[in-house]
Amino acid sequence: MAYYMAMRYSEIIFLTWPEVDIKKGFIRLSAERTKTDIKKDVPIHPVVKDILEKLPRGLHTDRVFLKDGEPFNEMRHSFKTACEKAGIRDFCFHDLRHVALNNLREEGNDYFKIMALSGHKTMSCFRRYNMVTEEELSQIKWPGRTEKVPHVGTKTGTEKEKGVATKAATP
Repeated sequence: MAYYMAMRYSEIIFLTWPEVDIKKGFIRLSAERTKTDIKKDVPIHPVVKDILEKLPRGLHTDRVFLKDGEPFNEMRHSFKTACEKAGIRDFCFHDLRHVALNNLREEGNDYFKIMALSGHKTMSCFRRYNMVTEEELSQIKWPGRTEKVPHVGTKTGTEKEKGVATKAATP
């Protein structure tokens, strides 16, 4: 969920079934459940939806994620162990949120939609999560004309292209 939907650690491990609206495709967190104290509706990524639909419900708890059938309050050790087994170093759970926000931005999503999803109140806070790569910068789209650059020595570049001679400067 953190990788796909940029949800925070506590928003995930304390997630309850009443907060999950699979029919409409949203996780609805009350203001009390968010870091910024603002209610947010997070669209459910298709991969996450498939996982949620397969999880058992109606047990003795309304919590979504369980370990050995019981709710848990932390998973830092499990995450660290998983990273070690995968050979991933210098990576914490919160880094998944950074990755998700960058992925959403790279897909061309509007910043304001991403900020609503992530719960960022300000652009300065949102910017801290985004890393623009050199590859992205090399693909920047420039506004304005799309025609070729004029040839040096012509007025507009079209005279040479049309076969029109330009006046040469005489010494």
